[in-house]
Amino acid sequence: MTAAVTAFSGRGGATTSITLQRFSDLVAAIYEAGADPNRWDSVIGEITAAFGAIRGLLVIPEPAGGGFVVKAAGAEPGPAIHERIVRAADRIRQLPCGAPVTSDEVLPPPDGGNGGRGDPNSLANSFLARLDRDAPPAWICLTMPRQVDATRHSAGRALLRVLVPHLGQALRNQSKLIELTRERAVALATLEKAHYGIMIVTADAAVIFANSAAMDITGDSDGLAADSSGRLRATPSANQARLSRLIRDAAGPEGSSGNIAITRPSGRRPLIVRVTPLDAIPGDASPRPRAVLLLVVDPDHDLEPQPKALHDLYGLTEAETLVAMGVIRGDGLPAVADQLSVSLFTARTHLQHIFVKTGTHRQAELVRLLLSSAIAAQ
Repeated sequence: MTAAVTAFSGRGGATTSITLQRFSDLVAAIYEAGADPNRWDSVIGEITAAFGAIRGLLVIPEPAGGGFVVKAAGAEPGPAIHERIVRAADRIRQLPCGAPVTSDEVLPPPDGGNGGRGDPNSLANSFLARLDRDAPPAWICLTMPRQVDATRHSAGRALLRVLVPHLGQALRNQSKLIELTRERAVALATLEKAHYGIMIVTADAAVIFANSAAMDITGDSDGLAADSSGRLRATPSANQARLSRLIRDAAGPEGSSGNIAITRPSGRRPLIVRVTPLDAIPGDASPRPRAVLLLVVDPDHDLEPQPKALHDLYGLTEAETLVAMGVIRGDGLPAVADQLSVSLFTARTHLQHIFVKTGTHRQAELVRLLLSSAIAAQ
């Protein structure tokens, strides 16, 4: 069987032929590079070879840094190529997106009698195309050999025209993936800041994500643990049955939430687990199971505000901060006075100052406020 061939014919006898299989492979490689930027050098090499060009350049701007990345193939660019690219970028910015042109049409003629051909820093005798509408834009440059006049090579222009949409889309995919990767990194870092356990599980309790606090809790195997298959398990069996039911209900069509106190074999206070659905879309009747969010609080984990946070939030002095911390722990004012080696009268005076600075009037009210501050100041 003979492979199908797509031929791009131009004036002056210039013809570019490429099999449909090669064209398909080239397009596939372009999209693979959009998902893996490390593949761009290889892809530019394939495009350069398909055109019979002596050099290919893909210029990808980096708006955050104000610079650009160049993916190159073929003849080694000279040290002055950076300046030529910067100058060319100003002209490329004025081009319509997706319409191939030649360098002779948009760039000033280079110095020298040969029109810049043979100069390793020259972009002369090249096909150029703007690949997106961003400012500054990404663009491609394919420099043809001396014996091929790019301005008369309409076949090459036609081939580039059908490749440009794929190059542009692949670069847009790449930008979106980079953006999503950054957002994911920020989201994960945010979840790691929490001092309570955060887990995301499937309907059958397979753990998709767990922050460090959750991993510490399950690592103790005291009420909650992950089994060898990565599924969350609770002990004893009564806890397991109720937790499984809550997770299934949260993952189901109704997406209900619930709470469970998981007793612990060690005798420590039960773990408090909040089970709530994720991926809920209003009006979505899809039977697809939702992911489920689990918030796990260990009551034995000391949740106290940092002394610096009390100073920053309420202007408490060092002595007032120590009194406030004792009140949070429920030590009682006489015990706090003993700990600070001050009289009960002095401890009461500090407490009155704390009431004034925090806008509270009773110890119970103060404790609620300071514990809320502890969560906010994590």
